[in-house]
Amino acid sequence: MREDGKAILKRLKPLLMATRAGCDIDDLQLSEDETTVTVRFCNGHTRDVCIEADSGVALIQDVVRALL
Repeated sequence: MREDGKAILKRLKPLLMATRAGCDIDDLQLSEDETTVTVRFCNGHTRDVCIEADSGVALIQDVVRALL
């Protein structure tokens, strides 16, 4: 079963925004091919996170790791 990356990011975003590390997140976007998450910050900067072949938990870990 393939996990739903969009659904995971939808739930992850408010959790991250409640933390100091993620309080300046504007949005989390999953690429069309579902291999990259783009973290967009309120100041306009972006950070791409490779999530290719990641499970749902690994996706969460990779995004969190990119914020630390």
